Parts: sequence; structure tokens; C-alpha cells
Amino acid sequence: MKINVEVDITPEELRRFMGLPDMGVIHTQLLEQFSERLSASSQQRDEFMRNFMTGAFAPWQNFFNLVSGASGQAASSTESK
Repeated sequence: MKINVEVDITPEELRRFMGLPDMGVIHTQLLEQFSERLSASSQQRDEFMRNFMTGAFAPWQNFFNLVSGASGQAASSTESK
């Protein structure tokens, strides 16, 4: 037997029902402080972007290294036969 229950509820109503805190005010304040700090100094903005790009591409670089290492091992094992 299969029973489906469909509930039509907004995210705000679900948050309140689950007893989760309202983080909207904190989120807004953090975004305002973040944008103020980035707009205050071009040096900070450049440093942030450098760190962000390094962090964003690190998983892809690790994946590339893993794949290239695996393909190198496969090629060396077929050459040794």
C-alpha cells in the first residue's frame, strides 16, 4: 500500500512549524557588511576575489589531478605488458 500526502505550505510557515529561527535579519545584515567591506577598498576586493577563485577552482584541480594520475597509471600498466 502506498499513501501520498501533499501539503501546501510556504517556506516561512514550514520554518515556524519546525521551530527554526528566523535568520532573515541576520542574513541581511551580513550581506550589507560584506558589500560595505568590499566596496571600501579595492585591495580587499582584489584579495577576496583571489581567495574566492582559488577556493572555487581547487576541487576541479584536485579532480583533474586524480583523473590525469589514473590515466597515467593505466597507460603505464598497458605499456609494461
